[in-house]
Amino acid sequence: MTPTSVAGVGEIVSFTTLHSPPEGFRSPLHIALVALEGGARFVCHGAQTRGLRVGSRVAIEAVDDIYYFSSLSALDRARLFWRRAGRAGDRVNAMTRSVVKRVFRGGGTSAASQ
Repeated sequence: MTPTSVAGVGEIVSFTTLHSPPEGFRSPLHIALVALEGGARFVCHGAQTRGLRVGSRVAIEAVDDIYYFSSLSALDRARLFWRRAGRAGDRVNAMTRSVVKRVFRGGGTSAASQ
């Protein structure tokens, strides 16, 4: 086999929590099957599965040949989206920044303020 680099972000295909894990593992043991964009799938350990759903975007990382998953925050997901959008997303990105600035400065209007 030839070593290759893969993206460290994928989608949850399935997950479970083992409350009576095999010998040598601590309870509870959180495990997820994560599909990467290139089609590779990894069985990963995680800190928790609370709030996790099939289809959730997660980051994976290898530590001592063991793969771990972690949930991506809303900011992390937004960064991934804009990175993929590239130049096509530049106009939308500028519009979004403009709207956010107006909202935080109180420049936006709403039915409640009229």
